[in-house]
Amino acid sequence: MESGKIKKIKIFHKKGEPAEIVSQAECLVDSGLVGDRFAKGGEKQLTAIDEICENWLSQQETEGLCFKRFKANITVENMDLSAFKPGQKLILRDAELEFSQENKECFAECVRVHNKMDCKLRNHAKYLKVSKSGKICENDKITTKE
Repeated sequence: MESGKIKKIKIFHKKGEPAEIVSQAECLVDSGLVGDRFAKGGEKQLTAIDEICENWLSQQETEGLCFKRFKANITVENMDLSAFKPGQKLILRDAELEFSQENKECFAECVRVHNKMDCKLRNHAKYLKVSKSGKICENDKITTKE
């Protein structure tokens, strides 16, 4: 069982506005983060990125199309998200989040795709859905469940 912790939580209220960084948030089953504009149910209720990818993104000279488009609600540390598959779960305080998609898809028009450059967003950025409602907080320990 792998474990890590929540480094950062962001809520995206309105399109075009910067995210609000919060110390805690409420997750709702079949919805997402309370107050987040992407909390509409479906398979992409929440997004997560690991600090491996976050650090890699900040060091790139050539930005891919998703560098600004992808909006991560949760950043995790001490956990490599690339190893997780759909159906696996993260246990956070009261809430439970389930990985809902294998990997983030790339856009054919991206300069990194055209130039056959690596992009860590492909494997280290993940979509999740809320399988158990509850509060999550910055620095909460994360454990995994099959």
